Amino acid sequence: MRICHIADIHWGLGYPGPSPTARFDDICRVMDWVADRIITEGCEMVIVAGDMFRKADVSLDKASREIRAAAAWLRKLTSNNIEVLIISGTPSHDPSSAYELLKDYQMSQVTIVTEPTQFDIDSFGEGFSLALVPGMDRSNFVSRDEYKGLPAHEVHCLMTEHITDMCQSLLQDSNYSPAILVSHMTYDLADTGFEDVLQQNEAILTTDAIKGFDLVALGHIHRPQQNGCVFYPGSPERLSFNDEKVDAGFWIHELNEGKFESKFIHTPARKFITLQLNDNGIADFVNGNIDFEDVFGDINNAIVRLRYSCSENLNKALNRRMLEKALYDMGAFFVAEIKGDIERASDRLRDEGLTEAIGPVEAVRRWAVAHDIENAEADELAAMTAELMEVSNNA
Repeated sequence: MRICHIADIHWGLGYPGPSPTARFDDICRVMDWVADRIITEGCEMVIVAGDMFRKADVSLDKASREIRAAAAWLRKLTSNNIEVLIISGTPSHDPSSAYELLKDYQMSQVTIVTEPTQFDIDSFGEGFSLALVPGMDRSNFVSRDEYKGLPAHEVHCLMTEHITDMCQSLLQDSNYSPAILVSHMTYDLADTGFEDVLQQNEAILTTDAIKGFDLVALGHIHRPQQNGCVFYPGSPERLSFNDEKVDAGFWIHELNEGKFESKFIHTPARKFITLQLNDNGIADFVNGNIDFEDVFGDINNAIVRLRYSCSENLNKALNRRMLEKALYDMGAFFVAEIKGDIERASDRLRDEGLTEAIGPVEAVRRWAVAHDIENAEADELAAMTAELMEVSNNA
């Protein structure tokens, strides 16, 4: 039998784009392509390893549209007699209410799991067992009386031990082999890239936790990869510039005589491209002596951002609106950002204020101001810095 393994779909309205619905439409387009490919590949089951949705705190109008899109996709699969198994993901993305509403659609071949569960399957000619561990809500864990007041790194260790015990307990309850673990969390040997910083002190799936499982189908990390029997599909649609260099797609795992063979399917996801111009390039643009197609190549239908560096005087002569128009004339789907690194005489004086005396958190905040980082992102960076400092001080 063939099992499709997909995750981190993040259906959602309001992504940056040429319109509030443009990127939502991209996700729907790609997911429709995915459904057709799943059917063509002859998959009998689809596993969605968490994060079907973008944000938990959205208006009813947005949520209802996102849920309807997800339900339409599920119906396309079930109408072709494909079983679908879904686990909830990160609580900040996946509201439990969204899954409860999906359950109300009463789709007979769709199973939705929001709590750790184990069950056996023997309806496809080859029996196998499933251990299902949805994303963990860290706040629920740390709010327990026995964990209150503990340092962050100790809570992290206790959460990880809890996850390990849970996975092994679910494995012991299984009656069939092979055994599949489906979860939405970070595996400790995974390639996480930049997400290393964002995932400090969350629960970790260890090698001890997955011991004995024949296939580990995970979501959460937006970097498709295989590490032994452990797989991440990433996201089927690129969602931000963090995914710029990442392949978008999903896995198909074929079970044959108790063993799995896997292949990765690439999806027609929208491209993200970062463009760079130095002082000479900006000077050429100001003087009308640049051919962007020679400099940048093909950016047709891509989401682009432009980073440039130049002197303060040259920046004053730059018409950013004309620069943006030039990118759209080349066929860019959306120009997300044009950001300059401007060499100013005042920069030196400002940087002298970033001394060790102010501390790392305040230094991060001043750096964010100096680089025009949005307040919400600056607050998040400062909070992560503070947490990292707490871990370092308690180590």
